[in-house]
Amino acid sequence: MLALLILGSLLRGHVWWEIPNVLGSTFYGSRAFRSGPGMATVSGAALHFVITGSIGALFGLACGGIQQGRRLVLLGLMAGIIWYYLGAAVFWSRINPWVPAISSQPIAILSHAVFGACLGRMGRKFGRPTLDPKLPEESSEPNTPFPAPNAVE
Repeated sequence: MLALLILGSLLRGHVWWEIPNVLGSTFYGSRAFRSGPGMATVSGAALHFVITGSIGALFGLACGGIQQGRRLVLLGLMAGIIWYYLGAAVFWSRINPWVPAISSQPIAILSHAVFGACLGRMGRKFGRPTLDPKLPEESSEPNTPFPAPNAVE
């Protein structure tokens, strides 16, 4: 997702660190707009990873039990687009209003949709683990080729 946003900045003729610095302005204020790649860029990328990781975890909790692949990808796609609009209206308007103001809307919607589709695809690939109902029998002797340290031979 971040790569698509950076690509969108480059296609518009802006610098590659534009979006990470905009996100980094949450912590560094207006200094992030005047600086090149630096700590504001790193903190913005870290903020992006925390937010997308949290959204991914919530998606996994909400949709982890769905087995149908197409349905899961479609739900992920919808979750990504819903997060775009919900984030712009509620989250970013309170945390950092510069993020939706500076971001290019078409590439932002596309990157959120791709993010959501990837969530659905990963959910399908790494679905819930199945528990083996038959546990291995425990034996009284350990299954090691070496004798115990206190064993007398």
